[in-house]
Amino acid sequence: MKIIVLSDVHGNLPALEVVLNEVERRAPDMLVVNGDLVNRGPNSLACLQLLQEQSCMVHFVRGNHESFTLEAQQQRLDKQDNLYSLHQFAQWTASQLGDEALKFISSWQKNIDISELDGGSSFHITHGSRLGERDGISATTPDNRLMDKLGSHRDLFVASHTHKAMMKVFQGRIIVNTGSVGQPLDDDERASFAEFTYSATGWHVEPIRLAYDRQRALQDYSTSGFISQAGPMPVLIYCEHRLSTMCVGPMMNQYYKAIESGSIRLNDAVQEFLQNSGLTDKLKDWDIDYRSIFE
Repeated sequence: MKIIVLSDVHGNLPALEVVLNEVERRAPDMLVVNGDLVNRGPNSLACLQLLQEQSCMVHFVRGNHESFTLEAQQQRLDKQDNLYSLHQFAQWTASQLGDEALKFISSWQKNIDISELDGGSSFHITHGSRLGERDGISATTPDNRLMDKLGSHRDLFVASHTHKAMMKVFQGRIIVNTGSVGQPLDDDERASFAEFTYSATGWHVEPIRLAYDRQRALQDYSTSGFISQAGPMPVLIYCEHRLSTMCVGPMMNQYYKAIESGSIRLNDAVQEFLQNSGLTDKLKDWDIDYRSIFE
């Protein structure tokens, strides 16, 4: 049995195209899209359509960004709400996808859980962990927190969400984070996913990294309207894509409470963060026209 798990594409069409070419070459029995195919990036609809065209069996697991997009469709925020701008890019994605695609996404399962394969092994695939789609597993997760995240014993536990690939063995379980196809945040710009093969000797795990046309992907941020139309957050997401390291998380950790209380606007918080972290100068070097979104 051969399973390929990919995740966190985030509308990055050039990365997904390269990964799916490799998937076709490897011919798995099952392809699992482990959440966050859409949102947080420029070409969600095209990525969804490409996966729907695959000849192999594709299983879709919902991630937090599918949930964000569905919530944005169902609950339009008042523009006067302090948190409106934080959700603006999810509303942009919902509009890009349309009702038919969103209905399909709403049917995605929360996990894939197999308690016993032929031969007695088991596996669990979920976007975050047993504690939820936003509760991830990473290399820094302490062992005393892993038990709750893993839940009932499975020989193989596959997660995603953190955008950082990792693999470890814990109390007889193989734990794998597949990383991110479209927006890796582990200082490696290549698309990340993994192949899992089960045989009489147990599970064999092969992490895979592939280069793709990043220049085309970066151009998509502008040509799609993502940067100019989806609020201030896409500027930080673009910086993450450029640097393959986190920008959104640090900004949110520093400013979220102030944004929520209304003591600072998101526009101002993002501009201040860009300036203090040296990203304003980098954006000038990258020749990105973004200032109009803050006006």
